[in-house]
Amino acid sequence: MAEVASGADHAPMTTFKKLYPAEYLQRHLEQRVREDGRALTDVRPASIALGTLSHARGSALVRWGQGTMVVAGVHAQLCRPAYERPNEGFLVPTVDLSPMCSPQYKAGPPSEDAQVMAHQLQMFLNTSDVLPRTSLCVEEGVAVWSIFVDVVCLSADGSVLDAAALAAVAALHHCRLPVPRSVPSVDQAVFDAHDTQPLALHGMPILATFGVHDATYLLADMTAFEESLAMGRLHLGLVESDGTEDAFWFKVLGHCAVREPRELAFPELVQYCLGHAQQRAAQLRALLRDAHSA
Repeated sequence: MAEVASGADHAPMTTFKKLYPAEYLQRHLEQRVREDGRALTDVRPASIALGTLSHARGSALVRWGQGTMVVAGVHAQLCRPAYERPNEGFLVPTVDLSPMCSPQYKAGPPSEDAQVMAHQLQMFLNTSDVLPRTSLCVEEGVAVWSIFVDVVCLSADGSVLDAAALAAVAALHHCRLPVPRSVPSVDQAVFDAHDTQPLALHGMPILATFGVHDATYLLADMTAFEESLAMGRLHLGLVESDGTEDAFWFKVLGHCAVREPRELAFPELVQYCLGHAQQRAAQLRALLRDAHSA
């Protein structure tokens, strides 16, 4: 064992990272600095561009740091409502994770990772009530809108779910639907091609994810490398209410208790993450407002 450790100490850092990924990350975190130079709870810069897909009703491109980029497009289809909910439409997100964004994903039908992420995104959007289903009713019992939010990951270096949530919300805010003039049935609906209206949205929900490494270190906005070694994650969804950031969605995966940046048992850890998530949500929401008003 001593010979292996000695050899690892003298190996180039890229080789050391490949052979001993956990030790490589541990050595960085012991110095309270991450591989990309960030402190433990620092986040990467983000940017939002609206209207990036000409064929979609609404679209947004989100760049997250240097390595993560996702695009979301909104499409709408008139359909019959469910019998038990005659005045409610549908909101259906999808997520595409292909080899184009990361070699860890395979070509073919949606992977388990993509399906899990799509489910998490749907839970986030549904719980936030950003788009009330009743607002999608065109003619009760006759026709409702089915809104499809298709998220495609172009490059993946961590925090893809957070970026996907931001892109989805931004695309919904950019979306405009044609105004129906006559709707005797789904197949006979008549629209004014020159008259459109935005979706009746409630707020701008934001998702923030934190990771726990080695039951010791709390990391905000993890890279893909850090995610691969995380033993726990916390997802926090926030909405703005009366000028403050309130949590509406909370999900914990794995073991979550830390000693750095300071020792925190689970209840205190949640509050600590909430404080950092509130700051991040305010920053991202300001970006979204700026993009929408540009």
